Parts: sequence; C-alpha cells; structure tokens
Amino acid sequence: MASEVNQKPGETGRVDPRLFLREEELDHGIALLLASERALGEAIRKGRRSTGLNASGLRLLITIRFRPGLTVTELRALTGTTTPTMARILGELDKQNLVVKTQGGRDARRRRLTISEDGEALIRPVVENLRAALREAYRDAGATAVAGTRAVLEALTK
Repeated sequence: MASEVNQKPGETGRVDPRLFLREEELDHGIALLLASERALGEAIRKGRRSTGLNASGLRLLITIRFRPGLTVTELRALTGTTTPTMARILGELDKQNLVVKTQGGRDARRRRLTISEDGEALIRPVVENLRAALREAYRDAGATAVAGTRAVLEALTK
C-alpha cells in the first residue's frame, strides 16, 4: 500500500512523501470543499427556520450532539469560538433546556456538555437532513470513496 512506504515497524497512517498534487488538483479540491460547505449550510439554514435557533446556536448544538462529553474549553477550541461568544450561546441553549452540563471528573469546575432530550427532539429533523445529504453523496461516490473522504476530512480538522 502506498501510504505504508517508508514506515517504521509499528507505525500506521504515515503519509507517503511521494504524493504530489498539482495546484490545479488542490484548487479543484478547495472548490469542492467550499461547494459542499454551501450544501451543508443550506441544511443548517433550513434547520434555523424550523428550530428558531440562530446559526451559531444551531451549529453549537449540532456539534454537542455529535461530540457529547466535550468540555466548554474543548468545544470552544473545536469550533474556534471566543470565550464570551461561547458563554453567551451556551447560556441561551441552557435557558431553553437544550444542553446538559455535568461535572467533568476530578476538576469540579470543568463541565461536560451533552444534548438534552429537548435538544435532541428539536434538532432531530436537522440531523436527519444532514445524514440524508451525506448518505446520498456517499452513495453517488461509491463505497471505495467513503474511507478516503473521511481520512481527508479528519486530516483537515486536526
């Protein structure tokens, strides 16, 4: 396998240094990522209308839904949200009983976030629309594209 070239015993997932991409290929990839963001953004806009949440609140709630147990600090770092903005949005979500904060281990000041039953019920249709869009894209791309797509997206979000 090409990605295993030059690997030391026991190492996995190391990138093959012989992989060269032309600027045109990279530009096309960027254009596709931007277009896919627009497509997912449309699902989020529809979700805003159906839930009554603003874009930031909905995105945060969806992130908590898919990544339960994050601390506020971890969520802030993952989303690139400032501390004051995070506090404001979480306060709004908390007032609406859409999130649950639980003590996070040894440090009583750390709070782990999960979505509440009310929050889950509110965003279930949005999640289903996002799943449907991704399911259709994966089916169109074919089974062999799924692992590669996930690997590229995971590498981008590190």
